[in-house]
Amino acid sequence: MQNIIIHCQYPMLETIKQLGLDYVDNCTEIDVNIPYTKAVEDVNNSISDDAEFVSHYGLDYDQVNCIELI
Repeated sequence: MQNIIIHCQYPMLETIKQLGLDYVDNCTEIDVNIPYTKAVEDVNNSISDDAEFVSHYGLDYDQVNCIELI
């Protein structure tokens, strides 16, 4: 199964914990793991840009370093 990894700046850690998102703490950044399911694909297809996508998950786009599909 593929995952979307949202690489966030470290100050987002408390927000990510409060949102209950699955994450990995890499000391310099936080990687949020979103399983790429049909529901996530539908969200992705209905949203026009990355800022809207991360906002859908409660994250601040200004604190996102990178988004990748793995």
